[in-house]
Amino acid sequence: MCRILLLFSCAHLLAAGVIQGVALEWASGKPLSRTIVHLKPVPGSGSGVRPMQTRAGRSGQFQFVSVPDGVYLLETQREGFLPAAYGQRRPTGYGTPFAVAKESSLFAELRLHRMGAITGTVLDENGVGIPRVEVIAYRAKLPLRVASRGVTDDRGVYRITGLELGKHWVRSAAHVLDDGTGLLPMFGPEAREPRDATAHEVHFDNDTADANIRPEPGVLSSLSGRIVCDRMSAVTVTLSSETTRKTTEGSCGGGYSFNGLAPAVYEIFTAYADGSGSGFTEISVNQNTQIGLQVITTSPAQFEVRSAATRAPLRTPVALAARRDDLSGAESFREVPQARATLGAGHWEFIAAGAPSQYVVSIQTDRGEPRRPWRAVRPPDAFPVYLEPWRGGERIRINLSEQAAQIRGVVTSGGRAAPGMPVYLWPEKEETRRMAGGARQALTDIDGRYQFNGLPPGTYRILATMDIREITAEAAEEAQASTLTLTEGQTLQQDLSVWIAP
Repeated sequence: MCRILLLFSCAHLLAAGVIQGVALEWASGKPLSRTIVHLKPVPGSGSGVRPMQTRAGRSGQFQFVSVPDGVYLLETQREGFLPAAYGQRRPTGYGTPFAVAKESSLFAELRLHRMGAITGTVLDENGVGIPRVEVIAYRAKLPLRVASRGVTDDRGVYRITGLELGKHWVRSAAHVLDDGTGLLPMFGPEAREPRDATAHEVHFDNDTADANIRPEPGVLSSLSGRIVCDRMSAVTVTLSSETTRKTTEGSCGGGYSFNGLAPAVYEIFTAYADGSGSGFTEISVNQNTQIGLQVITTSPAQFEVRSAATRAPLRTPVALAARRDDLSGAESFREVPQARATLGAGHWEFIAAGAPSQYVVSIQTDRGEPRRPWRAVRPPDAFPVYLEPWRGGERIRINLSEQAAQIRGVVTSGGRAAPGMPVYLWPEKEETRRMAGGARQALTDIDGRYQFNGLPPGTYRILATMDIREITAEAAEEAQASTLTLTEGQTLQQDLSVWIAP
């Protein structure tokens, strides 16, 4: 706590206006040229204050000149590295704010830690490495989400990079050997299911080694058939499972084919080249299978915003984002226009946010929530929606409660306001997280004030700290985050003290 006060107090004494420094690799101390450096003002710093960005030069040096008076955070961004920040205490934490005044200057040495990596060997029955096998890394939690991928070299050795800290599973994809023998997907070292797999702890600046996998021989299958359409057009066919995602081009009336498939549940997305029509099929494959695919010209999906209490239409603008719930975990959220949007058939995840006084109760079609009995774990932070492939276009209803709760307060450190301090809010139940759009994060303003709006009722953990970048149930427990319960429409004043990791 004293360190935070000291850094902030010293920053006020600094003369700023010019901010310069150097970006270095933590382990070697070598300059990291071309690193992006961000200068971000703390909320409330002033009307003339704006974010600034530059790129480090060949020797890792960077400079901001003519910086307006205000309070700022300084942070780097570089592929394959964790962000480094001025005043950062932990590699996974945020930096300390500092004040800028006329004719002052600051020099910052920012040292970047490399993200984690997992290495291992895919072995045959004799312990010899197998080349050209794809290996997938997942965060060790359900539902499975792909973290990154790699391919074995001529020795059967793989290295998967760019991993976040924490536990991961690794899994080989289906593979065909030179003699035609099929290898089934396998979690390391020899497990078919995640519950039996080894979870590998990933650390920064180091490789987690010996994450070996021994795939099991088995029969691989093919999936093929013809494409039926309601008009002539080029068609894209995408096959997705937890271990693979393949795409092929076809045409109406023609055929498609996918080979080397392990026994699994697969989803097939079909779409016209111009996006005006789509189709969707779910199928379990454990032998050579033929199935026809249908593509239908569809109208855009229409969104209705209604009151959850009265069912009356609301004219409230809603911020809406969606992503296809792809088994391979390949897609990310994208913004969706509220009135109408062209979305392909299949399973989707939606998140939305209304006015500060509202929260989302549900997002669904007229058929209600989709059922996927073969996939027991639902997305924890979004609403699942299934879109049928039909000509009329889907109607997606967003039900809002107009009795949202609110939390506000002041964050202090050593009895003084703590500006630029991250505040985390963790909804304890999945249902609450889904309605809240996931865990929340805010940044205190120049006076140490924070606010969360649009909250559903429920139990939350709240924490103010610069020593983490993501709130989880485990992080909240480690920090002994405060627990609070909100009722509908409640405004709660919750002042916080900064937590400093030991």
